[in-house]
Amino acid sequence: MTIELCALRAEDPARIAAVEGGAAWNADAALWAGYLADQAAGRRTVRLAWNGDWPVGYGTLVWESDYPPFRAGAVPEINNLVVAASARGRGIGSALIRAFEDLARQAGRERIGLGVGLYADYGPAQRLYGGLGYRPDGNGITWQERPVVPGDSVPVNDDLVLWLIKRL
Repeated sequence: MTIELCALRAEDPARIAAVEGGAAWNADAALWAGYLADQAAGRRTVRLAWNGDWPVGYGTLVWESDYPPFRAGAVPEINNLVVAASARGRGIGSALIRAFEDLARQAGRERIGLGVGLYADYGPAQRLYGGLGYRPDGNGITWQERPVVPGDSVPVNDDLVLWLIKRL
């Protein structure tokens, strides 16, 4: 499998929608329209991983994170990184992450971060990120970007996140 990483183009969402990428794959037209707008405004950089004519992965780099500690520290956030279920285990996620790290480094950033979910579906991502040198930022877990403190009850869903950071 030969993978090429490219910036998101206006015609790409239709190709993304044609892929059965698994539970995490998101083909919502409104999401991709927002990503195109964010990319055009410089708020977000979007990369697609292509195998020939078919997208097999995607991710974004948000230059000003909604997570307060990242925002305060000017730490860009890798966000919504997904590899199609049929293409996993082939280094696509690692390639996307390296591309985002390179972009952050070229922009003069000293660190980069990301959030990862805490339930079993995120197990492969948790292992990947640790293997690539990402470590907890030391602020505990959050739910919807707000700290979870002892005694809190929050749903265990995609909004329950441990934030990881890496020095570039």
